[in-house]
Amino acid sequence: MQREHTTGVKILTYTLFLLVCYLLETATGLCRLQLFGVRIDVLCCIPAAVALMEDPAVGAAVGLMTGLLYDVSGAGIEGLYPLYFMLFGALAGAVGGRYLRRIWPSHLLLTAGGMLVLRGLQFMLAALIGTGYPVLPFLKAMYGEILAAVVLSPLIYLPALRIARRFDRLK
Repeated sequence: MQREHTTGVKILTYTLFLLVCYLLETATGLCRLQLFGVRIDVLCCIPAAVALMEDPAVGAAVGLMTGLLYDVSGAGIEGLYPLYFMLFGALAGAVGGRYLRRIWPSHLLLTAGGMLVLRGLQFMLAALIGTGYPVLPFLKAMYGEILAAVVLSPLIYLPALRIARRFDRLK
């Protein structure tokens, strides 16, 4: 009973952190701020950080919440972001728990890999639908977004590490 309660509180704490980041990114002027000529988007760093710190179930739950927030903002096709981020959170949690350590380079690897796969899927879906992107501007924007997320990832990684360490002390 105690373990399920702690897991629920963990998910709630990470979700509140996600919600604060979402509100800072969308409700303030940060959504218009650009770094390296691309829009700043740090929400995709959160499922990677949580999945690295916790097990795949917590990563999937926070990934699902991240995808729902992307859908609420109207950023893409409804329903695909929650599915992608939930699967990404679960897979990153499994890979992170087995092969990676709770260090910042591991977070960078998961963030960059997750963003690369997401943008690749978006490109392929747009090509299938017939509204394809020009390749070079798309690649420039994709790599710029990944670079911006990597530069700003300590703003996500350090609070997630602090939350994880607090819950580790409770065990």
